[in-house]
Amino acid sequence: MSTNSPAHNGKPCRLHRQGHCHWGTRCKFSHDVAVQNSNSTLLNQPSISANGTTDGTSDARPRPKRGEMPCHAWKAGTCTKGLKCWFGHDIEAQKPRPENARTNKQEITTQSSSSQPYGGRTDKLPEHPQAERAQAQEAETAATAAARGRVRQCALERARETAREEAARTMTQVVLGSIVTYSAGLNIPSLLTGFETCTLHVKNLPLNVKEDEIRALFTEQGMDVERFHVIGTKKVSSDKLEARIVTDADAGRDLAASLDGIEFKDEMLAVEVSSNNTLEGMSATTSRDSEVLNISWRSPSVRYVAEYVDIPTASAKVQELNRRIYASRRVKVEMNTQPPGRFIPDFQFNAIKISNLPTSVTDEEVIAFTGSSSVRQLRAGGLRGLITSVEQVSRMVHDDIERAVPTALKQFDQPSGTPTLDGVVFARAHFSSWDEAHVAYTSLSDKRYGNQPIWLRLPDPMHFTITIPSEQYAAQKAQWDALLSSIKDRKACMLNVHDPGNVVRVRLAGSVKEAIGAMKVRVENLARGEIVEGWHRSLGFPNNPFFRRVFVETGASLRADWKRQSLKVYGGTRAVDLARDLIKTELERLASMDYTITLARQSVGFFVREGIPQLKETLGENNVRFAMATRKITVTGGEEARHALGRLVALSLNGNHALLDASQDDQTCPICYDTVSSAPHQLGCGHVYCVACLRHFLSSASESDQLPLTCLGDEARCRVPIPIPTIQQFLPPAPFNRLLEAAFDSYVSKHPEEFKFCKTPDCTQIYRSGRAREPAKALHCPSCFAAVCNACNEDAHEGMTCQESRLHRDPAEQDRLNDAWIASQGGRVKKCPRCSVPIEKTEGCNHMTCRCGAHICWRCMGIFTGETIYPHMNNAHGGVYDLAPVPEPVDIEEQRQLLRQAELRYAAQVEERQRQVRERVQRVQQGQLQLERDRTQEAPQRAEQERQERVRQFHERVRLVRQEQLERDRAQEAVQRTEQVRRQEERERLHRLARERLQQEERERQWQQQRYRERERAERANQGWGCTIM
Repeated sequence: MSTNSPAHNGKPCRLHRQGHCHWGTRCKFSHDVAVQNSNSTLLNQPSISANGTTDGTSDARPRPKRGEMPCHAWKAGTCTKGLKCWFGHDIEAQKPRPENARTNKQEITTQSSSSQPYGGRTDKLPEHPQAERAQAQEAETAATAAARGRVRQCALERARETAREEAARTMTQVVLGSIVTYSAGLNIPSLLTGFETCTLHVKNLPLNVKEDEIRALFTEQGMDVERFHVIGTKKVSSDKLEARIVTDADAGRDLAASLDGIEFKDEMLAVEVSSNNTLEGMSATTSRDSEVLNISWRSPSVRYVAEYVDIPTASAKVQELNRRIYASRRVKVEMNTQPPGRFIPDFQFNAIKISNLPTSVTDEEVIAFTGSSSVRQLRAGGLRGLITSVEQVSRMVHDDIERAVPTALKQFDQPSGTPTLDGVVFARAHFSSWDEAHVAYTSLSDKRYGNQPIWLRLPDPMHFTITIPSEQYAAQKAQWDALLSSIKDRKACMLNVHDPGNVVRVRLAGSVKEAIGAMKVRVENLARGEIVEGWHRSLGFPNNPFFRRVFVETGASLRADWKRQSLKVYGGTRAVDLARDLIKTELERLASMDYTITLARQSVGFFVREGIPQLKETLGENNVRFAMATRKITVTGGEEARHALGRLVALSLNGNHALLDASQDDQTCPICYDTVSSAPHQLGCGHVYCVACLRHFLSSASESDQLPLTCLGDEARCRVPIPIPTIQQFLPPAPFNRLLEAAFDSYVSKHPEEFKFCKTPDCTQIYRSGRAREPAKALHCPSCFAAVCNACNEDAHEGMTCQESRLHRDPAEQDRLNDAWIASQGGRVKKCPRCSVPIEKTEGCNHMTCRCGAHICWRCMGIFTGETIYPHMNNAHGGVYDLAPVPEPVDIEEQRQLLRQAELRYAAQVEERQRQVRERVQRVQQGQLQLERDRTQEAPQRAEQERQERVRQFHERVRLVRQEQLERDRAQEAVQRTEQVRRQEERERLHRLARERLQQEERERQWQQQRYRERERAERANQGWGCTIM
């Protein structure tokens, strides 16, 4: 061996023996045949490994690759990682792994080494290799089928459990003021009417509070979840929220008392109770001190007259001294004038009159104040001079209140000693109720004390406010004006509209509940607007230019409710119709636009198997496009298409969808009676529907009598309710809310004996009618405050039974009973021939005087004047007295005939008065005709002026139209430029993405080639390795 060759370790080179060693003389193993032959005897002995094994190999197994090991969570149906999971989700991966191939190969090699040198093949081969391979394949097929069966069974069990949970799920909603609990199929197991509810306002809540925490706060107090509903929260300050909850009236008041003042998240809660439960209605404001009557008057003062040298000097003094503060009083200075209707000789016009001076002022002080050397005090005439102090007026007011409302005055606050700068003092009278305060207010009205009037102010007991956008008010201006003009009694009901600029505040106040309630319902209906069918989420973003376009082109205001996903339009009838057409066109344009999302990796498999077929079945083949390379799916069809896509995406991500049995693949859809297509949906009862058929069935349920919603399987004999989550999967929020209202209306209409609607027109509240043998009670509507009897379903009648109230409301029955009673009185009672009021004669002559002013002859019931009635009685009846003190009973038919004759005479008198009125009107019209003739002579000149004005207005409109057209053209050009820039940027972005995608694909291709080359080198290197005994 050459000295330059490396030192060998004496071990033979296994690669040299196989002819694959490329190290040559540099190899550290021996290439000498003698060395290899000398060690050949060791081949029959197994080698001892480092860890003590005797198989010639190490016990350490190679690290398994990604996807080789089975995922047990996926097998149980609980894996949430999807394609990101390191373990395998393939059925093949669920098979039991065979014994390690390398171990088997080494065992076979070891066994062969023991019989032949150099590891040669054994001469004994298996007798039936094909049979063994067939048995192995059958075993693998059976294991695969068993694994698939277990996976399917687990999925079906999960689906059944999910179906049971969804079938038991309920939801609570406030519909038209009532708390409604919905179960599966939108059946209504529980309903609290608006008459039985109240609203709680929970204040001082922290900003980070959630609605679930508010519900938990109520349930911890023992409140059933079906008896309250959290409407929502609103921010009332920088760090506080206020929650609004509709709940049971009796339990709600008790709950408010227990929650008021408790500590919640380091805050002290404050709870208020109100009866109003309208979601979009007017908010009630508590009237402060509504039982307090505020009284004010001017304190006693004196007036002075100061003379100057001339009138200009006096006028200058008026400008200088008027409204100046003197002795804590703001004085009023004006030129001295003569009293109206009087002439005073030697009256000085160069003088000023100073009012509101304190009574303690002296002439010297007035001279110093005015700068005039000639001043004099004016005398106060009448009773005013007798009242010299504020205490005297206060005592007189207090005594008048005590006489008007005895024992009702709780407290009387005397005025303070110092009046205001204008000399006004204030007193306050406290009462137990607003009605008592109103009686005192009425008694003190128009009273004067010492020729000095007093001013009274009593707050209205009921206040309601609502805020609307200024654009909505502008669109409804004519309707609001008509509503204001319809108010007849402004003391009973007062409506004020305040428009500061950005928002409009509408305030309703008054003292009569019936008038306030009816007007409140009309205001809420007007402010609620009209709902427009359709929705697109782009319309829910603020500052959408389409809203302004609707207002400019139609005059109607459009608003979007993002929470309910609905559109509302406000304005007149014609403006609303135009707006509906414009909105419909815009929704059709938006529906034709594409909506594209990128699917997550774990969603691709679901969409390929189920999602894409369902979308194509529902939306149409041409409205669904899917790019597998980029995982982008595009749908066309508006909001319903987005909702369907979003439902499938959520279903693919939670991995909780069921697998259909093979026996169910050929089932018939209960709606279309056709074989279920590639887009099936299975209900919890086991019946399978086409997705498009089920969607149409649910969406059209509100327009048909199909409520509650139940399964139509087995020829509509299944009748299993459809769960609420299933309905929400197929319906967007707006159609789902309409379906809830339809289910509520259907339930109420099917129980007409139990539920009744409020009697006030346009009021949507319902109440629960009383049952038989239950005592009647008066119910009060929370919206319009109308009182109704739950027994007879008529207006409340306290102090009367339902039968007595029914008779009292029937005029015909009242007349019949009155006639019967009059006939039973034996002629002692008759009706006045003018006003039909019963008159009773107990004694005296036959001259009867009614309270309407009629002089009546008791014998013939004729109407006369005071001068002609006695001659009539003497001439026609032979005297003014009857023969008997009480006349004998008269025939009732004769009495009615006399009454009819009297009514004819009264009608004749009315006709005569109307004729006289017509004559006066005719004379007035003749005068107007003459005036019109005079105006006609001046008509040509006015016509020419009007023509010129119209021409000027026409030119002005043309100028405005041109200016608007120019602005629109400029805006359109700006939009076009912006669109061009956007399109250019979009094209550049797409080109950039395409280049990046190509570069990425090139890098991936190079990486794949590199891996392929490395794999080939590794395989070539491993081909020369055998089993060597070291």
